[in-house]
Amino acid sequence: MRRRLKLAVLVGLCGGLVACGSSGRPEVATSVATPVATPVATPVAVVSSAPTATSSPASPASTPDDPSPATFAHPRAGSPLPDGFVPERLRRGQRPPQFVVVSFDGVGWHQEWQHWMSVARQVPFRFTGFLSGTYLLSDRTRDDYDPPYYAPGTSEIGWGTPADVPVEIGDLNRALASGMEIGTHFNGHFCASAGLPSGGDTWSTRDWDVELDQFFHLLRDYRTDNRLPPAVRLHLTSTDITGDRTPCLEGKPAALYPALADHGFAYDSSVTRSPLSWPTRDRRSGLWQLGMTTFPLHGTDHPVTTMDYNYFFTQRGGVDGTAGQARADQRQVLATYDDLYRSSLHGNRAPVVLGNHFNDWNHGAYVDALTSFVLSTCGRPQTECVPFRDLVAWLDVQRPATLALLGGQ
Repeated sequence: MRRRLKLAVLVGLCGGLVACGSSGRPEVATSVATPVATPVATPVAVVSSAPTATSSPASPASTPDDPSPATFAHPRAGSPLPDGFVPERLRRGQRPPQFVVVSFDGVGWHQEWQHWMSVARQVPFRFTGFLSGTYLLSDRTRDDYDPPYYAPGTSEIGWGTPADVPVEIGDLNRALASGMEIGTHFNGHFCASAGLPSGGDTWSTRDWDVELDQFFHLLRDYRTDNRLPPAVRLHLTSTDITGDRTPCLEGKPAALYPALADHGFAYDSSVTRSPLSWPTRDRRSGLWQLGMTTFPLHGTDHPVTTMDYNYFFTQRGGVDGTAGQARADQRQVLATYDDLYRSSLHGNRAPVVLGNHFNDWNHGAYVDALTSFVLSTCGRPQTECVPFRDLVAWLDVQRPATLALLGGQ
């Protein structure tokens, strides 16, 4: 079963060019895309890499002669991480690999899990799923979620049935076993931009702390909350969660980042970056800022945040077009992905960060566009299609001078 976001929320979120989030069992995320000038690719020679790994912001990378196994929290140059990715330290004159990082918000739709896991079996492709904690509850156990500001059991994401919870747990376990990363998309999907009285853009650090504590409570207590038998076991633990994307891309870094750092996170993927730019690290929190970018929609000079709902809103105003229009929209978005990939590959090799949802907006145009891009791109020479944690690990093993050179492109 799939849960839809309340229509009023979608409408409220889409008053401008936004990054709406809705998972198969709905949820919406929006953020206004900031207009930027059309990017110009600049060649760069700096660093080189291989597969991927993850690391925590406060943890320095291990030294080459460290005998302990490399972990996501303590990556080591040249040593494989638990998911098999090998973060290589760039030598002088080497170019970085072309990272392609694909992620999905919400991840609460079984059929979409099946689709993307099938894609990952065809090409070397691993992704990040940002889980909404409410998918670990049902309409019968909803009151076990106690959000900031709102009454227990309140959520802008619809509630599934008790039978949906074990299905979601099975999907998460299969993803973990296949090397996928799971981060947090928080819980109730409260967006001030949707006209709600309280949401990400109005929240304090305390509010974010409460919401994160609730996420980890739902992750820890899923069995008792849902009266599940011992045979139903979720393999995802709190230590696996090292990154986030906020609902509607909301949240002021000054309020959000201290809460993320206090919960041991390594990165945030909420703040939109400039096109063709390398990630930077927030000096106060130590978090890597791995947000999506804006890039001109193919055939136009109109920059759009690289997320499916933003394309949907730009092309169709958030309303499904005809089947023929959807096919044209799919081709335009695929061409946009190709434009972005080539500009980066032949330029400064900045990571290509793409965001989607477990949804079928516009007759599946954006699922189809991303599927075609992944199948044609992942596996190309010098290209690494990896989760955020692997990009973080690669960044963590680089020398400061290398990172400064990359950031100066």
